[in-house]
Amino acid sequence: MANLKRQLEQYEQMFQAFGPGTSQCQISQLAALLTVSERHVQTIIKTMVKEGWVDWQASSGRNKKALLTCRVEPIDVCYARVRKFSDAGCVEQMLQMLSFGGRDAGSELQSFLNHANQSARRAYIPFHRKLEQLHPQKVIRRTERFLVTQVCQRLTRIENDHVQGDLAYHWQPNEDGTVWRFQIRNEVQFHDGSVLLAKDVVRSIRTLINSEFWRFCYQHILDVNLYSENTIEVRLSETDWHLPRLFSRAETSIFKLSTSGILMGSGAFSLDVFSDNMLRLSRNKLYSHQASILNTVELWVYPDWAISKACAENKLCLEMPEKTHSVSSESYATFLKIQAPNQSREVVQVITVEDTSECMRIFKTLTMPNDRKVLIEYGDYTKVQGVVLCSIINEGNLLSTWLSFLARFPFSTLNLESQILDTIKSYISLIRQQPDFSRSLAILAECRQWLSEVGVITELKLETFGLEVSDRIQGVQVNGYGWCELNSLWILDC
Repeated sequence: MANLKRQLEQYEQMFQAFGPGTSQCQISQLAALLTVSERHVQTIIKTMVKEGWVDWQASSGRNKKALLTCRVEPIDVCYARVRKFSDAGCVEQMLQMLSFGGRDAGSELQSFLNHANQSARRAYIPFHRKLEQLHPQKVIRRTERFLVTQVCQRLTRIENDHVQGDLAYHWQPNEDGTVWRFQIRNEVQFHDGSVLLAKDVVRSIRTLINSEFWRFCYQHILDVNLYSENTIEVRLSETDWHLPRLFSRAETSIFKLSTSGILMGSGAFSLDVFSDNMLRLSRNKLYSHQASILNTVELWVYPDWAISKACAENKLCLEMPEKTHSVSSESYATFLKIQAPNQSREVVQVITVEDTSECMRIFKTLTMPNDRKVLIEYGDYTKVQGVVLCSIINEGNLLSTWLSFLARFPFSTLNLESQILDTIKSYISLIRQQPDFSRSLAILAECRQWLSEVGVITELKLETFGLEVSDRIQGVQVNGYGWCELNSLWILDC
């Protein structure tokens, strides 16, 4: 019995990393994943093939990748075994099997008993590219950042441009806005059942402010400390009246990683499967806000779909195919050209181009045949040269989005005059030091206008987002990522 349970746990590890469907992998990868020898991996695979859980097509030659096909869901394997124990009246064996992977046997027993009559309540997302590994402080593309917000919580959240509590239920600054204290909700749980504590918040934010990618956005944060059992204290080098708004951004998510490297948070959905073919989110019934009526959301990768799909359009459905309708968004991407003022047009110009389809199109319309293109990933400004074509997404948080961009973009690489660089920094400080939000937006607009007038930034175009959804899905409001909050949806029964 113990051996069978261990086999099932090993299969779930493989399924989370490579399933469902067919993936390429090496014996060495499986050995590292399962923490066993490569020789023992061969034994494990043979057993799983015999059980009908997987197909395995080996390739000759050292370091060659084989084809692994996960044929069945781990929980279905479990339920098939448990059903046999149930028919035989072996309750202890049932509970032991249902506890595989650290699950709570009592809760899983209830799920098993309700399994046959439970409505699927499953939504699908057809997607056009392989996703980046989900890590709040490393992902920068909008779909990955959106998914992070569904798995993890932050101190605050933005609703209709107003700051609301998320993990924090109260916050208070000192007189000059250089010290903030945030009180953290009690009894919030990570998806593995462990309690999310204030010290977890301190750990996540400290890692963020020291990260190579984000540190310039948060360099005014001197330190984050545990003030009391459920309160954290944030100390700043300068006034920032909009710090609560900053802490609603995806990279500020409070998280930890499972032993297999899967992202774990306390959000409305847990991340159950992340493979090349599919990502699965499952409903978190212990979510501290509104729990979802959707039990499962699956994102399936169809690379060929990229040929006909516009980047600004996404899709959410219950069946495929089905009747759908489009929901527009007030959020958008802003496409920019950034360069040194009065830069002369040389015969051959170096142009850094972000790897979005729209930036590629803009490059073709603005450049000469001999211009040299330097391609960068979206939002990665570490290798910019010459003129830069890029974009930013407001994410429903316009002020923090632009502050983040202005702080992160390496304007010094454009050989700008020191006066211009100092003015950009001054605008960032002025915005943070203005307690009135509408006035801060006005200062931001003034900054953008000045950058345009001096010839540093040209705002080329805006691209709004759209979401195509099933006619049966109700409650859809497109958010700043071009998606929608999955826990706010409900399904119209036909």
